[in-house]
Amino acid sequence: MSKISGDLKQRLLNAFRGESSDRMRVLSSDFMRLERGCSREDLALVVESSYRELHSLKGAARAVGLILVEDFCQTFESFFSVLKKQELTPSSKTCSLMLGWLDILEDLLRDEDDSADASASPQMLLAISRMKEMTESPVQIEEDDNSVPGPAAVKKNSNLANYGAEQGAVASSDAVQPEVHEREQKSRQESGLESKKSDNAHLSAGMGDTVRVSSSSLTGLLLQTEELISSRNSQKNRVREISELGNSFKSFLNLFSSYSEGLTSEVSEDEVKLQGQITDFLEGFSKKIELLNASARKAEWDLTSKVDALLNDFKDSMLLPFSSLLEVFPHMVRNLSLEQGKECRLEVSGENVRIDRRILEMLHDPLMHMIRNSIDHGIEPNEERLARGKSQAGSINFSITKTDRDVVKIVYSDDGRGINQERLKAVAVSRGLISAEEAEKMDRRSALELIFISGMSTSEIITDISGRGLGMAIVRDKIESFGGSIILASPKGKGLRIVLNIPVALTSFRGIVVESAGRLCVVPKSGIRKVMLVRQHDILTTGGKETVFAFGRPLPLVRLDDILELEHKENKADAVAVLVMGKGRKSVAISVDDLHGEQEVMSKGMGPLLRRVRNVSGFSMLGSGELAPILHSPDMVRSALTIHASGRVRSAVHRQERKRVKTVLVAEDSITSRMLLKNVLEAAGYHVITAIDGLDALQKIEDSIPDVLVSDVEMPHMDGFTLTSKVRKMDSCSSLPIILVTSLGSPKDREHGVEAGADAYIIKSDFDQGNLLDVISRLAG
Repeated sequence: MSKISGDLKQRLLNAFRGESSDRMRVLSSDFMRLERGCSREDLALVVESSYRELHSLKGAARAVGLILVEDFCQTFESFFSVLKKQELTPSSKTCSLMLGWLDILEDLLRDEDDSADASASPQMLLAISRMKEMTESPVQIEEDDNSVPGPAAVKKNSNLANYGAEQGAVASSDAVQPEVHEREQKSRQESGLESKKSDNAHLSAGMGDTVRVSSSSLTGLLLQTEELISSRNSQKNRVREISELGNSFKSFLNLFSSYSEGLTSEVSEDEVKLQGQITDFLEGFSKKIELLNASARKAEWDLTSKVDALLNDFKDSMLLPFSSLLEVFPHMVRNLSLEQGKECRLEVSGENVRIDRRILEMLHDPLMHMIRNSIDHGIEPNEERLARGKSQAGSINFSITKTDRDVVKIVYSDDGRGINQERLKAVAVSRGLISAEEAEKMDRRSALELIFISGMSTSEIITDISGRGLGMAIVRDKIESFGGSIILASPKGKGLRIVLNIPVALTSFRGIVVESAGRLCVVPKSGIRKVMLVRQHDILTTGGKETVFAFGRPLPLVRLDDILELEHKENKADAVAVLVMGKGRKSVAISVDDLHGEQEVMSKGMGPLLRRVRNVSGFSMLGSGELAPILHSPDMVRSALTIHASGRVRSAVHRQERKRVKTVLVAEDSITSRMLLKNVLEAAGYHVITAIDGLDALQKIEDSIPDVLVSDVEMPHMDGFTLTSKVRKMDSCSSLPIILVTSLGSPKDREHGVEAGADAYIIKSDFDQGNLLDVISRLAG
């Protein structure tokens, strides 16, 4: 801490205390879940969560100069690295030790002491020794009795000769060194006195023209104020409904008047008088509706102006300039550069752009990881830079601009060596994420996307700064968690460029309400590049895949109900509403059934049971009172590209003259099973063709392509896997739905079916004709 002084030191510490408190809460919760026991899937999630929190806490401690905390977190992180890579399940004894280590870390964070006495604390030394021992001998992690340290730990820590059970060793160490204990107690007492003095100083200086309000209280008030958005939208809805009612009543009044005039010569005087009274009454009622409409419009205007003014004032109070976040990074860049023996400079432009303080807090970790990766991986050593014709000092740049009312663009770049694409693909192949053939065909942009997978790193070694493959995974997760997007570019040898598009405010934003399969959804405006109407004959179909032209080039066209896996609803419109989303080669056109305009919406979370739902980020209450899902733009783009690449895209053409009977080809060598499937499908209204084996089915497909292929796996002459693979290689059958119905139910068999290109895999032992018909209906439409 000695290198940091003055006001900057205090600001850094204040930010660090809040961050470390949040991370310790997450770690404590994770450790308790481990101790209680959890399933294999949950175990992996908890270990990953703890791993990331320790990684981020280590980096934050480094930034404020708490070397002791950083070293402890580094050892703790290495322990979790073994847990993650070897998929170990810690025993109850190990969980108890981990909770004890967490207590020690909490003490280190509270004391903020990097003195020699603190570094010599027997509790900390013993904890680090035990973590290193278990990291080197992972078998101890799953053993329920690992209280006796091995010889390696004794050798490394000869000053701790008395090794009993963990708590016993700590107790004996305290007894041997009472002076250390006394010094710690004295230090805590002095800290308490200093705290009281600080509190008194606040009291004496607090009676001014300002009021101290906690940020959490201010956030709570803002959230309550934003609830008025729903009321405002509802009021607009009521005004529109009243206006429509008034217009309908006027039409009725005109129709009644025309009808009455036609009957005047044929009715009695009393009837004419009655008609006049009815007309007067209806005209009076029509005027009352007009007055009600005017009154509702005035009330809506008043509510809108007051809510907007209140929201703007609250939002302004929550906005902070980017400089409040970036001021901690120059010191971090300097320290990391010195440790690496490099020269780096940080340049910032647009630091006065203001953004929601809650988003600034969430941006701290992503930006910190980006800087650490640049200094450790990207920026070359001085000699290498000079040999490449670059300046000796590496450059890291932040450029912040406000591109829209609701969007801020952050461009981060460095002039280092960039990302090693070949190394990245090699790591992905070694981890089994992609095959060697896929790696060979992968373009540069697709290869760069691999960096966002947890555990992916191009570093040859793991260092205390980076190399564990967590940084960029954390960056994308954080950015997308609050509705932002990230685009990565790295020209070979020319550094790195990352573009972040993030919302200005966290909860309320401008969204476009769309309809798909009879349901309303909200798409954030920040994720949409263009909204357009495409005529039916402008939709091009090639190889069963549909495209539309936008920005001068063809883009994949995918239905929104396909992305959301909703039942298709027929639409006979002459044109299709399309949202263009994504950037560059990741651009896609998504068709919707209807557009319901743009409005400001407030995002509501989905609760702890639905923390991550694909394609959905939250919910919002529309003016009609309907609860509509808020769609997650990056997920939508990824899902659309995956669907289009697989060829399983339903036509975006909505008009159909008549419903055609679908043909299903059944390939099954067992006559009993073949007849069962044939009867079930024909009863459901399908035309069924049967084949006695895979070879027979392939010949029939070459003669006439069916709408669906249902095949067994174990057949003579040609099995179902081979049949599926051969059909997928036929250009005319790239989008043919293929369903495998088999008795082979192992995970390996399922994976084999997926690799061959099957769309569905149904086990005969669990056969349910309703399930089969539902799958066919979904795939064939």
